[in-house]
Amino acid sequence: MITAELARKMLTKIGINSNRFALEWASAAEAPLFVQLITDFTSKIKSIGPLGEAEDITKDELQFKLLAARSALEQAKLRTGFGKLTKGFRKDGDYSEQTIKDKVEEKLVSMIATETAKNETILRIEKEGPISLDDLTKKVGAAASDIEKYVSAFSKKGLVTETDGQLSITK
Repeated sequence: MITAELARKMLTKIGINSNRFALEWASAAEAPLFVQLITDFTSKIKSIGPLGEAEDITKDELQFKLLAARSALEQAKLRTGFGKLTKGFRKDGDYSEQTIKDKVEEKLVSMIATETAKNETILRIEKEGPISLDDLTKKVGAAASDIEKYVSAFSKKGLVTETDGQLSITK
């Protein structure tokens, strides 16, 4: 359940309908249940519509958002936060759906937003650069102060340079 809630939050953050994700359990002995789960999920996805189109996201935007989400999930900071959260659940023994939602919201949602925006920032500079800070801020959809902070950190690491108000990846 914890992993499912994290997946839903990540999908929501990048603008994808979180109903596109489901995690259900059925044993090998529960063939009718398995068939029903698959049938219901397929119907739900058909009703939502094609990925990206239903969310009003272009294919290129969808690719940026998915790459940024994947990169964020690969970062140690988010994985560590997730690990600490799961340890807390084991210690407390409370795996209720509401507790999981509350704890993921409390402990991981801001981290998801930060890591996703940070990764999208560097991806956009790399793929669309040279790009102005204003254009970058509009495309990422995060606060200008956050984008400036990310760009500053990337610059200090020697990853990004600014020339005439345009950001580029350092060659």
